[in-house]
Amino acid sequence: MAPTEAGEALLADLIALFAVLASASLPGTVPLTPPVEPWQVRYAGRFRRYGRPAFGVWTAETVACPACGGKAGPWTVTCDWRLVWLGCPCGVVTHEHGLAFSEVWLLLPDM
Repeated sequence: MAPTEAGEALLADLIALFAVLASASLPGTVPLTPPVEPWQVRYAGRFRRYGRPAFGVWTAETVACPACGGKAGPWTVTCDWRLVWLGCPCGVVTHEHGLAFSEVWLLLPDM
């Protein structure tokens, strides 16, 4: 089994696990995860969104601002550990960029 297929086979279980970890705790119980603070950082590069429309076919697209079409940033990246927002220099902020969390996190400098 190719690594990609193996990863896809684990996807359903990973989704269930992360849904449990992200869910609110019942009253009177200890949370599964500690509370975390939102963070914000500037990123001067480009973000790429990757897809796999068919077996053996991969695509890559540079994310653009929905208002001005800018792709180079610098982006203001804000995250509350549920959503990632990208802020463009033109002032538009969006979370509808289609990026996976890892496609953002792995590019950012150490904070």
